[in-house]
Amino acid sequence: MKKRNLIKSTLLVLGTILLSSALFTGRTKATTPYYTQSINKGASFIKSHTAKQSLDSWDALAVRRSPYGMSSAARKVFVKSLAGQFSNLQGHYAAVDYERSLIGAVSVGYNPTKYQGKNLVTGIIKTAPKSNSGITAKIFGIIALSTKNYGTTSNATIKTLLSQVVKAQNTQGGWALTGTGSDVDITGMALMALGMHRSYSSVKTAITKAVNLLKNTAFQKTTGDFVISSAFTKKANANSDAMAIAGLSAVGIDTEKTLKTKSGVTPIRRLIKYQKSNGQFRWLVGSNSGSLQMATQQATYAMEQYRNLKLKKGSIFNF
Repeated sequence: MKKRNLIKSTLLVLGTILLSSALFTGRTKATTPYYTQSINKGASFIKSHTAKQSLDSWDALAVRRSPYGMSSAARKVFVKSLAGQFSNLQGHYAAVDYERSLIGAVSVGYNPTKYQGKNLVTGIIKTAPKSNSGITAKIFGIIALSTKNYGTTSNATIKTLLSQVVKAQNTQGGWALTGTGSDVDITGMALMALGMHRSYSSVKTAITKAVNLLKNTAFQKTTGDFVISSAFTKKANANSDAMAIAGLSAVGIDTEKTLKTKSGVTPIRRLIKYQKSNGQFRWLVGSNSGSLQMATQQATYAMEQYRNLKLKKGSIFNF
């Protein structure tokens, strides 16, 4: 009888331990933030489904900044793909080529001052501040040169580019690829750059104006998208939502707490509506038109920037 009771007691204890373990495991999974789950799916899709030769700097950034990071095996694939794309430029480099390549280089752990026989930092310094380089070249010039401290000349160029970007801000508080209107995408990108240098008074003012534009004009209280009809785009789409979320997160705005539709939809919850079950993002809801690779990249790293905000880690571009 004693032996039987001992067996029953042992089984009861084991059962309690297993039940507690199951409950704890379930609780751990349940508390993984929805945006982290989406990031993991997006990064996994990039690694598993994008053609190796098509993997670019933005894919590298998205994978590197995901919770699981970039494995040594994945790094080898990215290194080869990025080197091939840089080689294909055949020595003809615009500012954005240097900038994109630098972001890719640091994402895979390479020194951008000695990348494929080129000094990408010097290339940006020489090309980005030029009057005809375009607003995106100036924005990503700031971002690229701010990934690390590249010295006195680089820091002076950052200040020049900051001044140029602030000066280019329109009366609405935004920026546009062309014309005098505002583009959600370009405005979000500008905030990502300015967010890395918030100590300058002129930058603080520019950020405030841009934040007000995105929150009060672009945010759609019926859907949760960010839309400003412009020459850039007239439809709600994942890319615009992603850049708005990334930009606002980069300057410390928690969109999940400050922006909701009448039915309670938040910006990231809306962005996730564009994601397929396999992790890929659509550009338009319910459609496979447009560049889904870009949509997946931007949506994934936008949520990574939001995750960085929640973790108090700063810019995803700061290496």
